[in-house]
Amino acid sequence: MNIERAAAYANNEAAFVIWQCDEKLTGCLGFSIRRINVQSGNKEPLPAWVPFKGQSNIDWKPKNTDTWPVQKFNWRDLTPQRGKTYKYEIVPVFGTPETPQPNQKLAIQTNEVELTSDFGDVEACFNNGLLSTQFLAHLLPKSASGIPDVNALRKAIFTPGNKIRNALKGDIIELLSQLIDRAKNEGGSVYLALYELNDPELVKLLKDNKDVVHLILSNTGPDDAVDADARAALHSISDFDITDRMLKNGHIGHNKSAVYVDKSEKPVAILSGSTNWTPNGLCAQSNNAIIIESETLANAYKDYWDWLKDDDAEQSEDFRMANQESHEVTVNGQSTDPETGKAAKAKTDVTVWFSPNTKQQTKPKNAVTPVDLADVFSIIEHASEALMFLVFEPGSPSIIDTILETYKDRQDLFVRGAVSVQSAMPSDPDMITLIHKANEDPVVVSASALKDDLAYFEKELLSAGNAIIHDKIVVVDPLSPDCVVITGSHNLGYRASYCNDENLLIIRGNQDLAKAYAVHILDVYDHYRFRFVQHSRHAKFSGFLASDDSWQNKYFTDQSYLREQEYWTTQSMPPAHAIVAPPSGKQPVGANPRPKSQKRLRRRAPRGYR
Repeated sequence: MNIERAAAYANNEAAFVIWQCDEKLTGCLGFSIRRINVQSGNKEPLPAWVPFKGQSNIDWKPKNTDTWPVQKFNWRDLTPQRGKTYKYEIVPVFGTPETPQPNQKLAIQTNEVELTSDFGDVEACFNNGLLSTQFLAHLLPKSASGIPDVNALRKAIFTPGNKIRNALKGDIIELLSQLIDRAKNEGGSVYLALYELNDPELVKLLKDNKDVVHLILSNTGPDDAVDADARAALHSISDFDITDRMLKNGHIGHNKSAVYVDKSEKPVAILSGSTNWTPNGLCAQSNNAIIIESETLANAYKDYWDWLKDDDAEQSEDFRMANQESHEVTVNGQSTDPETGKAAKAKTDVTVWFSPNTKQQTKPKNAVTPVDLADVFSIIEHASEALMFLVFEPGSPSIIDTILETYKDRQDLFVRGAVSVQSAMPSDPDMITLIHKANEDPVVVSASALKDDLAYFEKELLSAGNAIIHDKIVVVDPLSPDCVVITGSHNLGYRASYCNDENLLIIRGNQDLAKAYAVHILDVYDHYRFRFVQHSRHAKFSGFLASDDSWQNKYFTDQSYLREQEYWTTQSMPPAHAIVAPPSGKQPVGANPRPKSQKRLRRRAPRGYR
């Protein structure tokens, strides 16, 4: 009885660890997961909160996985320190619930992973904006219904320096601020196009740097409720360059983008992603942000910014037609040498589409597929191994339809996704059956929270009143040299292309970036999968660990679990940051650690448990 394979993957916030056994481990009560700091050599078992049946954790105090082991074949480490390099040891635990015994002889270690946001000329990071967590359930005061008080949460996330705000926003505010800090230090300028703006820390950043900032600020609705105060405050500052882009008829200026122009007036870098400049965007939704260094790409974004400024909120036909052509560039990325396993520079191809890009100003019945989504749909349909996604409310048609149609024809694909609300799930009965096969992990889940007390789990808060999953991400074949990451502000449905100011990035060939985005998707998916299943299945988790080895059964009978383990642990080419380690303890092919990257963002304390 051995663990045959194990692998680890990471981004700037979390690590995903997965392993596979070819047969059931008789008598195994679960696995202890030890995190090994490569620099110091320190080894510690990860914290655990769920006891065995008959045991107690009434005060919700952590022990560790030596005592309360993991009864899964994968795990997410949510408490590593950014900038550190780790590897993980997976140790089967036998014995009894009263006297668990990790068997070190059967242990296996993963490859090394670095907690970083640096992926060559591309930098990307993710926040911790999931609210349906035990971390918040035990920290916030309760409302009359026993759910964490949403008003207390809002007060916390609107307060710079608050520990809840700091835990939820993670590193993302540093990335959003980076181009402005650079302009201040180097004598450049930043051209921003924003949809929502009311975060006190970011509004202060703009005020304090009025000499380097040029802002186009859209409205969020007829009453401009979200932006009104910040808009008035910026207009009151002498010489602050702000353009009001007040769109009507359901059209929105949905960008969250910036262009950095150096002191010689040359555009050299861009910022994009899904993160609105609000406390909710930073802390109360899942979001991502990305910076790309490229003069050609930055020129395209600056031309688009100029169009927005000159368009006078008309979304004119000339403006729309100008967006019918994509812009393509090549930058330095990171990949893996198949012979040595070393991370190395590699070609990263980037395509950007801007919108609106249709002649019609609203989506008609039987609408023609917009040019940007035609590109996205083609990429999805040509996936070889894996399709993964996170979306808010894309409407229909959208990438969800194309992904599920592709999966319907090719069920050997590894598919995982999460949507913000149940209404974004497919309504077709055949599709519902496809993605919710009995006893298997659902392929797509919607964001959920624990509504009732469950053993020693408490009721959870689902949202702060708006989007829950706010990412707009597709990742295709993340372990392949032909990997693709799709991100930006675009909601990945027809309406966005027809009606909104948007930018959509398609990034090909940067394996480390693709794996970082994949870790974010797996993190969000797995978090909500547990809660979604609690509401949608008859067979539910009791809140306690099983006292025997029966918990393993589904991992050897259900195809969804087998497909997941095989995809992440048995790739033919060892991926960077995820070199599969053999149980013999021999040095695996490709086990050389990647070169240390420059740490661009400030370190923070480890984030709390969920």
